[in-house]
Amino acid sequence: MIKIVFISLFLVVLSFGQTPIFDAPVAIQANGSPINVGYGGNASPFMIDWNGDGKQDLLLGQFDGGRVRFYANTGTNYNPTFVNFSYLQADGSDISVSYG
Repeated sequence: MIKIVFISLFLVVLSFGQTPIFDAPVAIQANGSPINVGYGGNASPFMIDWNGDGKQDLLLGQFDGGRVRFYANTGTNYNPTFVNFSYLQADGSDISVSYG
């Protein structure tokens, strides 16, 4: 038991000295084109199963007007596919969230 704890602790300490390596960034696409929210691409993405179908959908806040886009995932959780978006609404009006 002590050997297992020691080895685990050694591996944890060893991993803290490692520099992380990241892959190149990849633009999220809808309809085969990168999603563009304007204004330099200021966006706040969030993945959640919004429509209750078991697949992670994309909610994307955009700077312009503070609206929130909803992209339904028509693919899978491991290979998501996004097509068109709609703005989130409450009582028939687009939800708007102020910045700051």
